[in-house]
Amino acid sequence: MSPKTLIAIPAYNEELTIGSVVVLSKKYGDVLVVDDGSHDRTSEVAREAGALVIRHERNMGKGQALKTAFEYAMSEGYGIVVTIDADGQHNPDEIPLLIEPIVRGEADLVIGSRYLNGSKKEIPLYRRFGLWVLNKSTKIASKVEVDSQSGFRAVSVEALKKLNLNSDGYSVETAMVVEASEKGIKLMEVPISVRYDVPNKHKKHPVSHGLSVLAGIVSLIGYKRPLLLFGVLSLISFIIAGILGYWALEPYYRGGNVYLTQAIGAGIFVIIGIQLFVAGLTLNVLAKMVRE
Repeated sequence: MSPKTLIAIPAYNEELTIGSVVVLSKKYGDVLVVDDGSHDRTSEVAREAGALVIRHERNMGKGQALKTAFEYAMSEGYGIVVTIDADGQHNPDEIPLLIEPIVRGEADLVIGSRYLNGSKKEIPLYRRFGLWVLNKSTKIASKVEVDSQSGFRAVSVEALKKLNLNSDGYSVETAMVVEASEKGIKLMEVPISVRYDVPNKHKKHPVSHGLSVLAGIVSLIGYKRPLLLFGVLSLISFIIAGILGYWALEPYYRGGNVYLTQAIGAGIFVIIGIQLFVAGLTLNVLAKMVRE
């Protein structure tokens, strides 16, 4: 017998698409819509389509909406939670593809990947580049390379109980991957389709959205692998110091004078580089102590 499944849909101003996503998802489990402070009729349409609705009085971010859904699933005895975006980009008929590996015991977290069946060709080029950057950054934080920003995924409630998700924004998807990797939670990907001709495009500008997610990932790297982050920053400082030092001394070797401003700048960046490296070493030791 398959575990009881909850289809969780975080939504913000999605009255145009939420109804169809709910109706199509109901075939595969109970549907919960977390209305994250919408100003339109998202809650009303979702209820009419047959979903249970929990509404946040103000917009708190996708991460908080998912936490609300996960807490509900754990309190109500569900075995699996499937998360799917409310904008219609994902096909709810592919929900069984995500559930099956968990039911068979092959995985605890299953991510719907746009990269396994050629769906990435449908992704606009600028988005493809942004996703590449975010996926590589996630790999640095988690040592796992997956479609880290996919909102179409399934997770067992037993695995959820082990995860400590502190992100309120869109970086929650990356945080799940990082936490799963650290806790030894079995993770796998399955191919999904995706469409971008949806009525309600992404509500944030793609550049600002990508930068905010990247900032969240960098923060995770700093917390999980501080020596790597501070080591890279230290290396950058030493490179800048080298460039400034060459600039300062180059005229001296031609019989001229040292450029004092550039020389001082090189010294400052050397000091910054040393401080960053020492900070990375210190934080790395503290992080290990906390984990132990």
